[in-house]
Amino acid sequence: MDKPLGYLGGDIMTHGSNLARQEEYDKFQAAGIPGKVYSPVQNKSINDKSNMTEEENNHLAEKICEADIERLWNSDYTVLCPEQSAIGTMCEMGVLYGWKYFCNRVLDCLSELQTIKTTEERAAAFNKIMDEIIWPQFNKQNYAHYFDIRTNHLNEKDWRRSFSINQMLYGMILYATTDGTLHNSFDEILPLLQKAYGTEDTEELKTEWR
Repeated sequence: MDKPLGYLGGDIMTHGSNLARQEEYDKFQAAGIPGKVYSPVQNKSINDKSNMTEEENNHLAEKICEADIERLWNSDYTVLCPEQSAIGTMCEMGVLYGWKYFCNRVLDCLSELQTIKTTEERAAAFNKIMDEIIWPQFNKQNYAHYFDIRTNHLNEKDWRRSFSINQMLYGMILYATTDGTLHNSFDEILPLLQKAYGTEDTEELKTEWR
C-alpha cells in the first residue's frame, strides 16, 4: 500500500498567515506521520512572486487552481483552515463538499446495481447514472459576474493595483464557467441566457431576477 498523501490548506496572504501555515507544516513533519504532505506555502513556484514575470503573473489563477486542485484530488486526507479571510481555502472546502455529495449520489445508484441480475437491467441502471447524475452536471451552464468600481484595464503593478480578486477563486471561475469568463455585471450574462434558452422578453426576465 502506498504511503498516504496529505493536504494542508489555509490563508497564506499575510506574513502572519504564512508563519501559521509554516508552523503547521513543521509540526506535521515533526510528528513523524508516514507519507507526504502538501502545503501551498511550500510551493514557491506559485506563491513566491518576487521572481515572477508579468506573463507568469497574468496566468497565475490557472496555475494555482490546477496545482492545488490536482493535489487536493490526489490527497488521502486534508486539513483545512477555512477562515473568512481564506477565500481560496473556502473554495477548496466547497470542492470537497461537491466531490463528496457527487460520490454519494453515484454510490446510491451503484448500490441498486448490486441487486440487478440481467445485463439489460445493468445497462439501464448505468444509463440512469449517466442521464440523471453525470450529464446534467457536466452540461450545466455556469456563468459568473463580479462588479467592483475599482476594476480597470490599465497595466498596474505592486501597490498601485486598484483591485484584485483571490486567484484561487478566479481560477475556479475560469474552470467552472461555461464561457471561462468572469463578467463585469449580470447584464453581460443576460443576453447569453436569452440566446441559450430562447427568452426574448428582456423586461420580463429582468423582473424575475430582481
